[in-house]
Amino acid sequence: MNDRPHDDASGERPWFDRLAHDLRNPLTSLQTAAYLLRSDPGGSNAQELADIVVRQAQRRSKMSEEHDDWSRAAQRRLVDPGERVDLESTLDMAIGAIRDCTLDPVYAPDARGLVVQGDALRLSQLFRSLAEQSLARDAQSARITVSRRDGVADIAFEDHGPPLDDDTRDNLLRAPQVPPIDHGLGLRLLIAKAIVEGHGGTLAIDGADANVNHRFRCTLPLA
Repeated sequence: MNDRPHDDASGERPWFDRLAHDLRNPLTSLQTAAYLLRSDPGGSNAQELADIVVRQAQRRSKMSEEHDDWSRAAQRRLVDPGERVDLESTLDMAIGAIRDCTLDPVYAPDARGLVVQGDALRLSQLFRSLAEQSLARDAQSARITVSRRDGVADIAFEDHGPPLDDDTRDNLLRAPQVPPIDHGLGLRLLIAKAIVEGHGGTLAIDGADANVNHRFRCTLPLA
């Protein structure tokens, strides 16, 4: 993975300064809620404070996992392509992990039963990240299509959300998102790109055309 986080798109401060700030945010809420709980454990707000502790702890854990994945990607240790992976079941698993998601991938006639040599856990992570990006842009129009061509699986995550200008679109796979859609560190698309490249594939973003306003196009070599 050659891309590394750098100054954010606005150029206002380096990414590492933002990283320290983002990692502190959940801790501040955790400390405040814990202090109030200790001061009045049986108070009327106890349940609400406990929910804050759980929610912020989960958020902080997710941030740590995201940072760890990015570090592994930078060292090319993220993907273990040691198994034959059924693409269809892995995609279904990724979609099933998204709360209240009703996406139903559309397969070309020759795209059923495709198998790739790879890492099932990381591929599921990849598909979930791209699906959640499309859902966040426009849940009503988001869709996934799967086709087969020239020895590769072509998986497209499309939506009719607002068109992106060229600079913003180009930066999505080059720099951390600001702000990230999931309140994380903004690294998920960079990690997704590293997962694809770790499988010998490609990840690109298409601009608006007659059919969609935005498309993540992921290609993976077939086993």
